[in-house]
Amino acid sequence: MIVITRINKNHLFLKTIPVANAGCPLCNARGKMEMTFYQLQLEAGWVRDTKKITASVCCKNCGRDVPVVRWDKELDTFFKAEKKKIKVNTSFKAGKIGKILIWLNILFFGAIFLLFTGMFIYHRIAPKQTAGTGASRDEQIRQSGLFAASPQPGDLILVYLFDDHKQILLKITAVDATADVVKAIASDKNIDVPANAADVPAADADFKQGKETSFSLTDYKNLRVTAPDHKRLGNVQMVYRK
Repeated sequence: MIVITRINKNHLFLKTIPVANAGCPLCNARGKMEMTFYQLQLEAGWVRDTKKITASVCCKNCGRDVPVVRWDKELDTFFKAEKKKIKVNTSFKAGKIGKILIWLNILFFGAIFLLFTGMFIYHRIAPKQTAGTGASRDEQIRQSGLFAASPQPGDLILVYLFDDHKQILLKITAVDATADVVKAIASDKNIDVPANAADVPAADADFKQGKETSFSLTDYKNLRVTAPDHKRLGNVQMVYRK
């Protein structure tokens, strides 16, 4: 929350001195000029006295102010010389409105900081949950490795096939360690990964006869699916055990 307010420029009187022997650019009278010096002050809910010094010139003969654009070399030289002699004090003070705005900004940015800090901490320590499941993806991957290392009939396998560029769901029907073969049957149902094991379709009706397949047990333990000729067909995405 940043509130921008209008900045007022005030000119604080410092001194008025005659400009000896200078001629008026407006009426050409000499010795009738006075120069008044001011300190620039900025005000906008706070007050700041700056180092900037300005001046105005008035002719006592014609009674007119001489604008800066009409200053001649004499006036300009006089102003620069006198300006160097003037010492001004600078300061900054917050007014009532300024103090309120400062506290509002502190509270606003403090709240934003706490919000982002809380979100950062939450995402660092909170388990990454998946829709409809209490297990994080990391936990499911860890369990998949354990299930693949000791496969059992009834295990459900989500496999990504390289050639078809799609995922299929298999159900293990038999494990033959002597022949180094895992037999499975494919399902017509599709699921996304990760998914809760309880939500994975596992009914016998979901797996059709005629969609039987087999692959290497050794490769399966390494989460790879290969054909009988050991051609790699895909990767195991997830293993579910009901």
